[in-house]
Amino acid sequence: MRDRRPRRTDMTQHSSNVAGAVAEIARAVMVLLVPLALWRLAFPLTEWAVLALLPLAVAIWMGIYRPLRDRRRAELAVVILPGARLGRWLTGRMGARLNATLATLVSLPVLAWQALAAPAPVLGLLGAVCLLAGLLSMGVTGVLGRGLSPPYARLAGHRIACATAALMGLAPLVWINWAVIPVHHDITSLGLSEAMAAALDALPGRESWPREVMGAFAALDAGKLWLAAQYRDAVWVGLLFSLDAALVVFVTARAMVAVQDFTRHAVEQVPA
Repeated sequence: MRDRRPRRTDMTQHSSNVAGAVAEIARAVMVLLVPLALWRLAFPLTEWAVLALLPLAVAIWMGIYRPLRDRRRAELAVVILPGARLGRWLTGRMGARLNATLATLVSLPVLAWQALAAPAPVLGLLGAVCLLAGLLSMGVTGVLGRGLSPPYARLAGHRIACATAALMGLAPLVWINWAVIPVHHDITSLGLSEAMAAALDALPGRESWPREVMGAFAALDAGKLWLAAQYRDAVWVGLLFSLDAALVVFVTARAMVAVQDFTRHAVEQVPA
């Protein structure tokens, strides 16, 4: 009789891998979405709503910092001789911290604004971009890990996954913004500055610095819609929508991959 135990073992291993991937994606999605949901609910009530975003800021920062630091350390290990004094100064941490800080300072306000003001079709698409980026990150990193050292495979996998997910989400997001979300043509009765001021006044909540930050995004969105209503057939207006959508989808994909790396590292640190 043919021994089927190896096949059963392979199927068990495959099921375990799938379950692990699903759990990893679910953890990352929860860490990404829960702070944004709390921020959206609390924003009209208090300026302290910004505290809900702090865990997400930490997750994004750490998820960008660690891969950059580890890749840089791998490079320095080849260049700097063991025991050299130069190794005490060139550790890869400074550049990684700077990059992670800049990325977080860009990502967090963009995500906060999308959570606060994006319509349901846009939120649904961005959710799909998150799932795609997470799956691609695991798949590409695994493939690259067959030929590259872990620090290089990890960072390259993140970048390829972010770029691919963003490119795949760009065209649908431009289409949604251009064709699905209605542009109220009565906005043309207002001047550009008046339209932007009206968007600021429409923001909920009392005066506070988080409201001022979100007000900048509200004004930019109002200006974009005003231009779309005024010059709908102009090619450059379509380019403006495309650039705006590109920023949103890339930031979303990058945040998802960073949070996924953070949660994976956190789980690995938990004793079995």
